Order: sequence, then structure tokens, then C-alpha cells
Amino acid sequence: MSKATAKTEIMVSNGRIIDTDNSMFVLIDASKLSLKDEFMCYCPRIPQCEDIKRLITRAINKGIKDYYKPLVDPSVDENGKIYFKAGNKPALGHYSYNWWEKKAKEFCPDCGSRLGTKLEYVAFLGVFIKSLVETGWNVTDAWGAVCYDSKELGNYRNSKNARLYPELTGSREVCGFYDLANAYKILAADEDEESGVFWLAGGCFANDCSSSPVADLCHYNLRDSPGTCGVGWLVLSA
Repeated sequence: MSKATAKTEIMVSNGRIIDTDNSMFVLIDASKLSLKDEFMCYCPRIPQCEDIKRLITRAINKGIKDYYKPLVDPSVDENGKIYFKAGNKPALGHYSYNWWEKKAKEFCPDCGSRLGTKLEYVAFLGVFIKSLVETGWNVTDAWGAVCYDSKELGNYRNSKNARLYPELTGSREVCGFYDLANAYKILAADEDEESGVFWLAGGCFANDCSSSPVADLCHYNLRDSPGTCGVGWLVLSA
């Protein structure tokens, strides 16, 4: 992935992609997830955790491929071009799913830039929960933080040092990831889902952490409808 568009020079360093705008993408090793991983041996008794474990199991069995995702939420410049850089305003505003789908594909077509799908997001949740456990989190606490009580993971209205407005990109790092719940993530549907559907994942600064945890998934079909609290969840091919 050393070649890119003329406007976006991209190079790989230590598993991360770094472009000339200092945006950083990290490889999500979805293919290395296993049903034998310690976190997948957990037997949840909370419906939210059961649902996400079932989806992670489906992603593993389907063989979701690795991909690159940005470490921070996207921003947008005065020309309407998206970019990724810490310390900027997230690209919140009257942007529809169709707007994000178009902008994601234009970002770096030589690298296969696009909106990630629901199952790719679920695979990221698996990688993230696995990372929490590997860094010392109790397995039950890790599942709970992602699936039903995410106040330690993002900018919710009931988080510590909560803001009632969006934080700048690059906020609230957890396991090397940022902006986990400052804005909703706009996802593409999987190939086997009905035409026209898309998904909103996670929560935003205006939510309570238990009503819209990081693992929350809601489907929509109004692709031209503007959404003020969501950003596109862009990925690159690995």
C-alpha cells in the first residue's frame, strides 16, 4: 500500500499508515480473532453482551479480512475534503449517509477507502475487547464497558470530566484508540443485508453511556437524511 492518490501520499510504518496530513491509520487484525481467545471464552448473561458476542462469532466464522482504520474521527476542511488529524473539530453537521459514502471513496481510492461495514465494526469491537483484556482489564469488565456501560471509554454526558459538546479529535485514548464515543459512527451495511440500509454505531457527547454504549448498533434507511451527531467510519484495504 505504498502507492496512493496524488493528493494523499501514504506510507506504512510499524503497522500504521501515516499520510502527509499526519493522519494515522492502524491495522485491525480481524483475521487473528479466534473463538479460543480468552475474551471469547466469556459467557455473558447480559443481552447486550450476548448480542455482540454472537456478532463477533459470526465475523470470525465469516473470515472478516484485516483492514486499516483511523485512530481519530474525521474532520472536514473548507473545501469539503475529509482528513484525519488530532486536535481538530470532528466533521459533525448536516452530512447524510450518501455524503459520507461519496467522501470516503474519494479519500484515497488507490487504498480502497470506503465506509466500513457493520461486521467490520463488530470485528473492531472484538479486537478492542481483546486489547482491554491483554492490558489488564477483567474480562467481565471489558465486555461490560464496551456493551452496556461505556462511561470510561468516551465523551458521554455522564463520563468523568464530561462535556456537553463535542471534544476535539484525538480525545480520551484507550488502548491506543481515540474518539470512541464522541460522535456516532456511520457504517455501511453488510453484503447480505437489504438494499438501502445503513447503521449508526456507538454513542455521542449528548448520550448517556448506558443508552448508547460503544457497541450499540441501530439500522436506518434514510440515506439522504442529514445527521448532526455522526461521522463516517472510514477504512482502508489491508
